Amino acid sequence: MFLGPWATVALLLGMTNLAVSQGSLGLIDTLMASGASKFASLIQSDPDVLQLYLSGQIRTVFAPCDCVSDNITLEERKLSPKGHQRAAFQAAKDETSLAMSKQSLPGSTLETADQTPLLEGRGQRVVIDTRPVNVTGPTKRWHTPLASRQESDKAAQSLLRITSGLGNTTNVVRGDIPYDGGLIHITDSYFTLPQPVSSTSQATGQTSFAGLLAKSNMTNTLESTHSVTIFLPSNAAFSSTNTSVPATELLSNHVVAGTVSYLPDLTDGSCLTTTRGELLTVSVREGQYYVNGARITKANLVLENGVAHVIDKVLVPKLPTPVTGGSSPKKIGLGSALGVVASLVLLALV
Repeated sequence: MFLGPWATVALLLGMTNLAVSQGSLGLIDTLMASGASKFASLIQSDPDVLQLYLSGQIRTVFAPCDCVSDNITLEERKLSPKGHQRAAFQAAKDETSLAMSKQSLPGSTLETADQTPLLEGRGQRVVIDTRPVNVTGPTKRWHTPLASRQESDKAAQSLLRITSGLGNTTNVVRGDIPYDGGLIHITDSYFTLPQPVSSTSQATGQTSFAGLLAKSNMTNTLESTHSVTIFLPSNAAFSSTNTSVPATELLSNHVVAGTVSYLPDLTDGSCLTTTRGELLTVSVREGQYYVNGARITKANLVLENGVAHVIDKVLVPKLPTPVTGGSSPKKIGLGSALGVVASLVLLALV
């Protein structure tokens, strides 16, 4: 059936009005109607958090469904600092739909409303990871009892995977719900708050790195450094490496300061410079990411002051070139020695 130009305009206007009416509800009402009433109550329990969510700065809300145990003790009128941080961590500044999130590999990052001085005042990020599950091998820390989790698994399918602190994965089970400030995505858990690298490496199994860090008295220095990218060798990597490089130099060769490079920021051929001054080159082969030949086996462990990636090899720095003092005799190479002998022979002939 052919529609005339005015009929087409009227139809488009009708569709626009329908979309507006569907997204005209406020945040709290939309959360209540979408099965996230507990999260709505959490937001309303603290005036500062409520003001943040209604300020217009928030465009995407990741709201845990009511089946999730939040483990947050609601005070009478105000959340604890950790509760406030956790609530802010569930909100992103930019609007992102499911379609937008799946446009590129290996995904993208979203800046949340959880700001920290360790990131130069920028918001902490969560990472949308669109790579196949068999490549990323994500871990999952559940917040719900086993029975509830099984029922949830039967009813809901993951529409999007998002990684946060400790590299834990949160699944979007219902997305693109409009409200008058942006979009809401319903998730199966809260995002995990970022931890310091010492706690993160211990929790994710890189205990050799954590032990070496403590033994070298570098923990406080590294965890107070702003905006870092850290490559964490696995325990197996340390076990198979025999090097005499001092621990402080070895650890420094796994730290990049001044930049936070999540997996979406690491592109084939890109380079990073460690705090020791060594150059790290990124390569991507068949969907796998490598740094100076070391494969990234687990990516995007969001830290308080940046991000960490687990690698399967130790990045041993090059041996330092010995510096020769001015009064020390210079060694003559074989070629130079032959040249001197030849000159003496010529002089003798003359």
